[in-house]
Amino acid sequence: MPTAALRPILARDGIFNVRDLGGLPVSGGAVRAGALVRGDALHRAGPEATAGLVDHGVVAVIDLRDAAEREREGTFAADGVEVVHAPVLDPHYEWYDRDATLEERYVEILDTFADRFAVAVDVVARADGGVAYHCAVGKDRTGLLTALLLGVLGADDQAVVEDYARSSRATTIQANWAIFRGVYDRPVSDEDLATGVWSARPETMEATLAWLRSAHGDASRYLTAAGVDPGALAALRERLVEPVSAG
Repeated sequence: MPTAALRPILARDGIFNVRDLGGLPVSGGAVRAGALVRGDALHRAGPEATAGLVDHGVVAVIDLRDAAEREREGTFAADGVEVVHAPVLDPHYEWYDRDATLEERYVEILDTFADRFAVAVDVVARADGGVAYHCAVGKDRTGLLTALLLGVLGADDQAVVEDYARSSRATTIQANWAIFRGVYDRPVSDEDLATGVWSARPETMEATLAWLRSAHGDASRYLTAAGVDPGALAALRERLVEPVSAG
């Protein structure tokens, strides 16, 4: 996901960074295909893209953007799909014009907004089918939630880091499309794409995971401290992990 047929449909709507996490190795097997779909800007999905997501088994969409973003850009909607607004950041959180590395921002976000990630994880745990979740670019807020979910499922750091870094394949086209369409009103520099706020370097997620381990032990302990019931985490593992045959 996206399939060869769905990829151009998503791209026509301005959606470039969608993938099913199915098959990623975790403790006891792999992520169940169709259970977790991470993405960017699903609020732009037109009728064909929406139908493609529904056909893929998506029954719930978690929108990690803040209220101002939703009001300005719209929201995802489809018959039979639950849409949950679970903003990770305050509307006034400043991405630009700050002297902070991306990994420092990630640590700040995880440290400040743990209770908000807990809300999103609870939605995934109780869903009866595939869950898609997205922010604007599908890299930062979506990437952090992915790291937590994969951590709960027992993925090793390499799997989490490699999945995060895949977003770098989309950022240049996302930035160019967004500027051309007037979604963003500021230029995106080569430095932004290479090492700044538009980047998705392995080193960034490696540092974030190192902080998570140092400060909390692991993703499960982080989420439990944030208010997620341990039973919900157990349900998450039961629902999202499928055994992988040795053959």
